[in-house]
Amino acid sequence: MTLPQIVSLFSIAVLTTVAAVIGIQIVFLLKEVAHTLKKFNGALDATETAMKRFAEPVANMLAVVEGLKHSTKIIEIFSSYINKHGEPKPPITMQTPL
Repeated sequence: MTLPQIVSLFSIAVLTTVAAVIGIQIVFLLKEVAHTLKKFNGALDATETAMKRFAEPVANMLAVVEGLKHSTKIIEIFSSYINKHGEPKPPITMQTPL
C-alpha cells in the first residue's frame, strides 16, 4: 500500500468515527429536547386548566350581569306601558288646618 492510500484510509476512518460520535450526540440531544418539550407541555396543560377554572366563574358572572340588564329593560318597558295606559290619578288635594 502506498502512502496516499494509507493516509486516505486513516482519514476515512477518523471521519467515520467523528460522524458516528456526532450522530450519537444528536440522538442524545433530541431525546433531551423531547423530554423538555414534554415538561413544557405539562406546564401549559396546568396553566390551561387554571385559566379555565378562573374563566368559568367570570363568564357566569357576566351572564348574570347581562341578564340583569335585560330584566331592567323589560321592567322599564312594562312600567312605561302601565304609566301610559293606567287609570289617571286624581289630583292631590291639600287640606289647610283650621
